[in-house]
Amino acid sequence: MGDDRHLHVSIAHIVLCCVAGRGVSRMHNRSFTDPGMHANFFIHGILGFLHNEKGMFNKDFNAAYVISFKATRYLALPCLMADLHRDNQGLSSIHLISGLVPFALALSGEDNIPLGNLVIACNIASLCHYSMQTGREWGWYTAGAAVFAYILTPTIGNKVLYPLGLALMEYCAYRLFNIHHSTPPPPPR
Repeated sequence: MGDDRHLHVSIAHIVLCCVAGRGVSRMHNRSFTDPGMHANFFIHGILGFLHNEKGMFNKDFNAAYVISFKATRYLALPCLMADLHRDNQGLSSIHLISGLVPFALALSGEDNIPLGNLVIACNIASLCHYSMQTGREWGWYTAGAAVFAYILTPTIGNKVLYPLGLALMEYCAYRLFNIHHSTPPPPPR
């Protein structure tokens, strides 16, 4: 049963990698925040597969996996929000710094879970505000997927759900950039 569980988690990471690959492939800007969330999820998908199939490769990817796990948890949403607010350097910087603080604490061994959860919640609230302001419904879907991935999956405890939640969030975030529903013009008089 243990091997089946690792296989399922590996497949979930492959799904994440495939979905994130599409987001990475559309990047053409030279900004480091632009591919931030997508590249973060892509790398985590690869490392998650290697970590869960460590018997196949005779290597232990645990240290790299832990770093990528913390990066997906604390840096992905701030990078997305910084990218969405790239026209406002101040707001973009605030979002980036909000993710860097809990990530740096986690890397130093002083992971502050309540602070990290507060940063995640603030970035989700900011995404909802952005979606309401701009009328982008895929922002709401991305925020819902973030709630699922970051808030619900840790309480459920199933390791398969976290990468699948991230894949859903990536799918919605990709659509956030590409699909814009504008109000149709009024009928001619």
